[in-house]
Amino acid sequence: MLLCTEDHYIVGYCPRYIVDDVFKLKNKNPELVKVHVERVNPVPTPLQLRLLCNMTAEWHEDFRPFSSWEYQPLVADIPVTYASS
Repeated sequence: MLLCTEDHYIVGYCPRYIVDDVFKLKNKNPELVKVHVERVNPVPTPLQLRLLCNMTAEWHEDFRPFSSWEYQPLVADIPVTYASS
């Protein structure tokens, strides 16, 4: 997901690990997802780290962030013998 200014300049990307949740929120009601610049880092900061943005969103009661399969534990139960070693 690209983050662009109103006049279509690309200023960054949404981190991959939250993109699915952001799309779910944006598809339901795009007006409720807001991004604004918190800080502009000066040169010699690399371009990909130049802007620190803050994303806020309002969501309905039925929305559960980080609930898709990507965020589930890799191992559901850890045997006690491994957990105590």
